[in-house]
Amino acid sequence: MNRKTSLIVAAALAFGMLLPGSGALAQEPPKMPYVFAMYCVMCHKERVQIGPIGIYDMMSKSGNPLHEQLIRNNTRFGYNAMPAFRMSEVSPKELNAIVAYLKDVAAYRKTHPGYKPVPAKEGGARK
Repeated sequence: MNRKTSLIVAAALAFGMLLPGSGALAQEPPKMPYVFAMYCVMCHKERVQIGPIGIYDMMSKSGNPLHEQLIRNNTRFGYNAMPAFRMSEVSPKELNAIVAYLKDVAAYRKTHPGYKPVPAKEGGARK
């Protein structure tokens, strides 16, 4: 490592800007997307026996890993008590945000097992 590279690495360490996956960037919980807060969290939260909360660990009720395509299919077409959400309600971009959020929460909960997702206390319209 040359002197310039050493200085960059030292500065990154000093300011906590380490590479993703190193743990330094995973200190804050993932921000819940508006669409998840609007449509999903009311059924997928603790003490509500409608939707499983295992989705936050990307696990099924039986403890099997959830594949993101299952989340996409269940969101779009519904399953049991899960209603179907049309593209006019949940756009493909918003569905991607839901899947990304659930994956981020699952990763965060591996290092913070007591974390329980809650919607942000922001009001406002769809973003």
